[in-house]
Amino acid sequence: MAKTSVRKDDYVMVIAGKDKGKTAQILAINAEKGRALIDGAGLATVNTKAVKARKATDKGGLVKQPGSIDISNVMPICSACNKPTRVGYRMEDGKRVRYCKKCGATLVTKKASAKATTKAKATTRKKAKPATDAAE
Repeated sequence: MAKTSVRKDDYVMVIAGKDKGKTAQILAINAEKGRALIDGAGLATVNTKAVKARKATDKGGLVKQPGSIDISNVMPICSACNKPTRVGYRMEDGKRVRYCKKCGATLVTKKASAKATTKAKATTRKKAKPATDAAE
């Protein structure tokens, strides 16, 4: 198992291969094989898979899946200087943190806002009370 400088949800730039120069986000890392699943616009490393519909509600056909790339072919993008960078490690407040070798800023993983990821609550209707005859 090799040590990696990238983590899940990091934004990375592809530095080698046919997608060189494109940016993507890491969805998962397989440390045993040394590969990362990346997802980004216009990447050639997108796999297609033929899927059969198992239920009536399922959709069959060609499904696009994120492609994998070797970890050595990606570099994390620093959120401060917005450039691909090598990663250094240092201790801050008793914790080991990653930092950008170019500008010295602490590397922070950009995540989607909580509003975008949470689903809206389902509205429930209250049962209407049956009308009582006041004339009786």
